[in-house]
Amino acid sequence: MSEVLGRPIRYQRQSLEDLRAALTGRGMGNALVEGYVDMMRAKDDGIDQGVRRTPETASPTTFRQWCEEVLKPAVQA
Repeated sequence: MSEVLGRPIRYQRQSLEDLRAALTGRGMGNALVEGYVDMMRAKDDGIDQGVRRTPETASPTTFRQWCEEVLKPAVQA
């Protein structure tokens, strides 16, 4: 991401409590907030590891290609 966008990009993990507070602070309703929090909790618990990556289950697009074709134009828009 940093190479494609030409600037430093960093990821900072947000606690579920901080996520809840941030979404609520932006005016999201409680049901939607709890849905997002539940989704992040499921990710923390490994839901994304349920299907093994194989050529049949994975896209041939590399992460770099996606950054160049999708992310960069969206950021520059």
